[in-house]
Amino acid sequence: MSQPAATGRVVWHDLLTSDVRKACDFYAKLLGWTYEIEHAAEFVWKSGEADYPLILFDGAAHGGLIEIEPDQRSCWLTYVTVDDVDEATRRSKTLGGTIEKEPFDIPGVGRSVVVRDPQGGLICPFVASHDYPPPQGVFIWDELLTTDDYSARAFYGSLFTWAARQADAGDKSFYTSFVETDGNPVTGALVMPENLDVAVQWVPYFHVADINISTERATYLGAKQILGPVVTKGVGRRALLLDPTGALFGLLTPEA
Repeated sequence: MSQPAATGRVVWHDLLTSDVRKACDFYAKLLGWTYEIEHAAEFVWKSGEADYPLILFDGAAHGGLIEIEPDQRSCWLTYVTVDDVDEATRRSKTLGGTIEKEPFDIPGVGRSVVVRDPQGGLICPFVASHDYPPPQGVFIWDELLTTDDYSARAFYGSLFTWAARQADAGDKSFYTSFVETDGNPVTGALVMPENLDVAVQWVPYFHVADINISTERATYLGAKQILGPVVTKGVGRRALLLDPTGALFGLLTPEA
């Protein structure tokens, strides 16, 4: 029997987008994704039955897409495993977070909650109701773009029992890696450069073999380049872009 993911691990991603069809087409052409439509009865951002396109790559499901209203901001949501969603909800409140959606159950999937950290970033503590291992190879890194890395380290370190490690990023800034108790890096955090005009948020990075070629292709397909490609020591060559529906994402060619 497969072992479920340990606590503190990123296990799933949802794209909240104002145009599911346009988003599906973009990521299919950029990253080779295919999709399988499921019918779901509960969603992270809304209730009620609707189609839920699953992101498929290399025979596995890696995330999904959820249609939102045109006046809402498109964004990616990151799910992190915890021992108890209700306890994580209580803890996030004491740490200064707010609850965007109270704990809810997704039939056949698990239990989750939508938390907004004190700077405005959204995160989803999650407990699975199945024992499938988390997908690997597509979403290879998650990074918090924040205005206050000190507060971010305190909030997420207490919420997920992550330890923070800071290192010289090589561009006159410091990069924070959140690590598990065994020292394994799980996510990162970066104070936004002054010229980066985006909301505080968690950003998923997708693996690409050549950051320059993939960034060029993304812009050709309608994405807007926001940052990079740049080199971050200990991480690799990365770029930030807005997809054609306005969701921020990253491309990453990891260090060897």
